[in-house]
Amino acid sequence: MYSFDSRIGFSMVDADEKITINSIVDFFQDAATFHSEDLGVGYDYLLPRNLCWVINTWQIDILKYPKYLDRVKITTIPYKFRGFLGYRNCSLVSESGEILVKANSMWSLIDLRNMKPAIVPEELPGIYGSADPMEMDYQNGKIRIPENAADKERVVVEKHFLDPNHHMNNGQYVNLAMEYLPEGFEIKRLRAEYRKQAFLGDVLCPKNGNTGDGKQITSINDTEGRAYSVIEFS
Repeated sequence: MYSFDSRIGFSMVDADEKITINSIVDFFQDAATFHSEDLGVGYDYLLPRNLCWVINTWQIDILKYPKYLDRVKITTIPYKFRGFLGYRNCSLVSESGEILVKANSMWSLIDLRNMKPAIVPEELPGIYGSADPMEMDYQNGKIRIPENAADKERVVVEKHFLDPNHHMNNGQYVNLAMEYLPEGFEIKRLRAEYRKQAFLGDVLCPKNGNTGDGKQITSINDTEGRAYSVIEFS
């Protein structure tokens, strides 16, 4: 297991001094990249091989929100590789050792020359090592768009939306979807699916709706109605 220590800063919290969802996503994304870089299989390993990892899905379960100035440990561990896919758990742990947030994620390895999936190099699983998946309530199946989903104002992908892979960072989709949450909605679980990449200048066409069991779902589409990402809050 890989971990690093941090503290909840002013820029990471909302008006109630609780960590924001996007800050949690950023922590976990950083943990995954730090881990790879420290093992020597990060950006400088992947780029010469015309490879990059892109996120397919997040499931983030929030058991308790850390607050401003809290000291936390961010942990991550990859637990399975299959074909072009990699699976990784993450957690946010309090100074006393209490698990505050659990997460599961699935990633695809992409060949940058044709933007198609690439088989994971045979040396990578051995470099990362083996592990058992974290105990959590794993959610399966695609997120379904509710019939009452309504169109929202279109958004153009700008430069500050992009990451070093030159596509829209996964946390930006979450930020956008949060704009449509009802006032006072406390997120206990985030599920996110990333179905295709958005690039500079692309037009995002969000649709938002709710289900009968209290879930809020946003599909962030292209101009032809195909989803870039689908986000579910519950």
